[in-house]
Amino acid sequence: RVLAQTTYYFWSYFRVTDAEKDVKEVNFSVPTGNFGDVLAGYYSKRMGLPVGDLIVATNENDILHRFFTQGEYHREDIQATISPSMDICVSSNFER
Repeated sequence: RVLAQTTYYFWSYFRVTDAEKDVKEVNFSVPTGNFGDVLAGYYSKRMGLPVGDLIVATNENDILHRFFTQGEYHREDIQATISPSMDICVSSNFER
């Protein structure tokens, strides 16, 4: 699945650089709960796609944000939001 998601980044990069000839590197802002999609962006960058920054957006269900900023990885109750794909309390992609 993550490999298939790399196509989003390549397609987007080529669309931007076709429209804007002076752009050499593209930044991406990715709403995520599990980090799978942004992991695909990281793999795209490692494969040589000229990606600048990968910016991750999260909501109240921020288990991975808490891990990276505070070193805490523990389950909390899910807070229902308008973005259910980001409403997780355990990241299934954490090991990657």
